[in-house]
Amino acid sequence: MDAADYFDADLSDEAAVETLRSVAIPACPGIIVELLGEARREDVDFIRISRLITGDVALAAAVLKSANSPFFALRRKVQSVQQAVAVLGLRNLLKIVYGVVLRQSLGAGGPTLARFWDRSNYNAVVCSYLAGRLSGVSTDDAYTFGLFHDAGIAVLMQKFPEYRQTLIQANASPLSMTAIEDERHHTNHVIVGALLARGWYLPERVGWAIRYHHEPSIFAEPRKHATPEVCQLVALRLISEHIVARFLGYPDDAEWEVGKEAALAHLGWFEDDVDDLARGLAVDLREIQAYRAG
Repeated sequence: MDAADYFDADLSDEAAVETLRSVAIPACPGIIVELLGEARREDVDFIRISRLITGDVALAAAVLKSANSPFFALRRKVQSVQQAVAVLGLRNLLKIVYGVVLRQSLGAGGPTLARFWDRSNYNAVVCSYLAGRLSGVSTDDAYTFGLFHDAGIAVLMQKFPEYRQTLIQANASPLSMTAIEDERHHTNHVIVGALLARGWYLPERVGWAIRYHHEPSIFAEPRKHATPEVCQLVALRLISEHIVARFLGYPDDAEWEVGKEAALAHLGWFEDDVDDLARGLAVDLREIQAYRAG
């Protein structure tokens, strides 16, 4: 899959092509390549994995803290990386490592990106929870998608000093966010995010869900790569953003009002169902929030 696929018919815009070539997509960190390699082995070498993580002090500390967080609900607190790896298993470990190295690779970026990373982590948790209420979509894919779906924003924040103003304009405009990004920067965060997903070896369906996550029209208009699972992930993202915004006390984006009926209909849910799910999630999200603040 190359960049041309993600553009669909937009490659006629030479400025967009040149801009995309100049955007530095962070290379996949070596630790993820190693973990994915271990995941393909019949006999996973957890001792080697523990050594890899222990070699990065910041990552080791984050793995320990995350393993002891309410999200994983371990009966006993782990005291070492080796214990954390043994208890969590490779699937959960990958979730933690993805979250840590994504933030390391794309930078903290001050208060604006601090809020961005918080929302990304909450969205990962909520998307995974919602996926567990459906058949046909993996909770692991939903978690990864929730974490990565807006990662292109952080990349563009590094590329364009004026990108924060783009975000402000997008929040106040009836136009789609990607349309405003295209006008101001000749590219947008869904294209960049999808390319990042490919470079970091995320499942292809996650990459396409990132590519389409601001296009609810895929529910009614068939697209080459809009598989049923991709469509489910896109619908879950819209609902997750609504639940996370409610939890944090933020107003809904205009996109929720425009796209909620299509997303809910696609999943066979109603707004009352979302209200029930939000109430069920609130306790877990408060625990995670308190743990991070502690």
